[in-house]
Amino acid sequence: MSLDINAACGALQRLQEEIGAPPGSEPLKTAALALHFIWGSGHLYNFEDYLACFNQGDSPTSSSPFDTRAQAEASLQQPRDPRHAHSVAIAGTRYSVGYTLERGARFLVRVPESAELTTTIQTPTPLMSEALAALRQARTSVHSPKDKESVDTALLALQFILESGQSPLFENFLGSLDSKALPLPLCSFATRQEADVWLNSHPRPPHGARVQIAGQRYSVGYSRDSGLRVLVRLPSLAEMDLIRLSEEHDE
Repeated sequence: MSLDINAACGALQRLQEEIGAPPGSEPLKTAALALHFIWGSGHLYNFEDYLACFNQGDSPTSSSPFDTRAQAEASLQQPRDPRHAHSVAIAGTRYSVGYTLERGARFLVRVPESAELTTTIQTPTPLMSEALAALRQARTSVHSPKDKESVDTALLALQFILESGQSPLFENFLGSLDSKALPLPLCSFATRQEADVWLNSHPRPPHGARVQIAGQRYSVGYSRDSGLRVLVRLPSLAEMDLIRLSEEHDE
């Protein structure tokens, strides 16, 4: 299953206007940014596999059932083509198997049941909690199948970030965005490879620093789980098509 980020963000923007969020509060904008975060942090294919696993239904269908998570994680250490997408069931619960280039390792992401998309959950980030609540509200009023799919995709994007332990990195990503000022990048590179070499060799690059790669903005982030620094692509306001929405809310 492929992800059409532009279509999903466009639908979320229309819904944002319909729910009439007060100035300074743009919960569906946070949901749209979650999609860009997943794309910009290199987890797009992992998220597409996660979506495919969710769309299989609530019955865990797996050729490799496990009784415990420890057993499943041990199986991930066995040699296997990292591009091979699959899922596992642990004690009746579905998990999608992702792959991280930074660590060169596979990891498990719990896949929620369909009923969880309408269930209130607490998150460590208030903005994420607001976005989830707004998405659940929007889900009850949408009529277009495409809009409903966009809402569900955004809900699952936030769930994916939570379940994969990327909430701290996503919070830093949100803090790196500023529609009012675009500071000059710390460094500029022609290719992503050059930027990665700089990141890996720098003794202590500033957390949240901006770099530019082939004209696109990136932020230096830190993955608390892997202990590695990462570059996360920042979407432009034109790409997000949020300039007009931000201006209306500031009036």
